[in-house]
Amino acid sequence: MPLLLHKLNLTQFRGYEALRLDLGGAKAVALTGPNGAGKTNILEAVSLLVPGKGLRSADLLEMKNRNAGPEDLWAVAAEAESANGIHMRIGTGLDRAAKRRLVRINGKEAKSQNELAPFVSAVWVTPQMDRLFTDNASSRRKFFDRLVFADDPEHVTRLNRYDKNLRERLKLLQMERRADPLWLDGLEQQLAADAVSVAAARKELVLRLPQYTAQLYSSGKSSFPLPDISINGWAEGETGQRPSLDIEDELRARFKKSRALDAAAGRTFEGVHRSDFVVHYGAKQMPASQSSTGEQKALLVSIILAHALMMQAEKGFVPLLLLDEVAAHLDDNRRDELFGYLGTLEGQVWLTGTDPSIFALLKNRAIFFNIEPGRAVPQPKAVS
Repeated sequence: MPLLLHKLNLTQFRGYEALRLDLGGAKAVALTGPNGAGKTNILEAVSLLVPGKGLRSADLLEMKNRNAGPEDLWAVAAEAESANGIHMRIGTGLDRAAKRRLVRINGKEAKSQNELAPFVSAVWVTPQMDRLFTDNASSRRKFFDRLVFADDPEHVTRLNRYDKNLRERLKLLQMERRADPLWLDGLEQQLAADAVSVAAARKELVLRLPQYTAQLYSSGKSSFPLPDISINGWAEGETGQRPSLDIEDELRARFKKSRALDAAAGRTFEGVHRSDFVVHYGAKQMPASQSSTGEQKALLVSIILAHALMMQAEKGFVPLLLLDEVAAHLDDNRRDELFGYLGTLEGQVWLTGTDPSIFALLKNRAIFFNIEPGRAVPQPKAVS
């Protein structure tokens, strides 16, 4: 069954004092309107219904409506249908102390954001990601880890614990008085264990995706480039070559050996936080970073489509796809081919654009809203 949002409500969120979208079970939601009207704000709200900081990675207070009163809190709520057919109410918002965001599932406060993971997942493409292949490695890790997380909800738990322990270890190493070696040993043992699990999940994604990128071309010639994806990292490279416990033991030894160096530099030189995903334009044997802007956008879309096909085939559902101005830098052939693929997916896709006519190929499965400052106006379906 598809993962669907049926209703979305925003309260004091970004440019919206109050907004309600009734989606009617639509498989596609097209948000159109001029730049700056608030289309991306709605996608950001949807992205906050899954664990993490959302598609902008914004501070909590930054999301609050600038006209809201000091006692007002922002909130995002949705009526959803999970991939296993469970109807549920999910919501998130700013707590009174403004130190964290609360999550509620069917009216009950969750202990953490991670409780959302079994029910809803999302993957997104934003204009800022047009620089993904030329940006730093951290951006690529976040993108690909989001793909892994959509497939394996425990991945984000391991990553969060790894990052927390990484910070704690560095803090201990930089204390004026010598840190307790036993405490450091324990931290490094947990770091190594989580690193091996993270590396294995990343490596599995890289090995599985090619089957589905190839599937994009199975029905004939595609105008989208075929991406070659690899991962550059010590732990990922060792995964599958040696027993996991051996990799874990060696990584733990590497952490211990680099304590003095890490303390002096104020950074950690070993670990999966230094890995990088590498993408090539397969037909040209060219690094994605050296491809044209249009080719880079097309490579990114190819990866998103392949991941959606993988999820549909192996998990039986597609994550919510949030595609912000995805048609930018795509020529007419690639744009039409993209919307043709989206029309075959058993999932819900959210799209933004300035011109509703570009979404004409989705008219039989889409609901359209014209976005104006502070409101969304339902529209007739786009016409060819």
